[in-house]
Amino acid sequence: MLYKFKEEKPFTITKEDDVYVIHSDKIEKLFKMTKFTDEGVRRFSNKLRRMGVDEELRKLGIQEGDLVRIDNYEFEYTLED
Repeated sequence: MLYKFKEEKPFTITKEDDVYVIHSDKIEKLFKMTKFTDEGVRRFSNKLRRMGVDEELRKLGIQEGDLVRIDNYEFEYTLED
């Protein structure tokens, strides 16, 4: 018999009013540890992308300029370069 391990996403995303809210202890911890220099922002966004956050936001219908909240911080969603 073969058992397959299906890894669950380490986050959930809800839409509250017009803001996409990312709920995740792991992402909140990563966010708080990030130094938001140009390089830090690039690394943080790449980590979120690898975790599947961008893909999930697109499935939920996010558009460029929409607001995203992590913990108590909000920022505008922009498409990757």
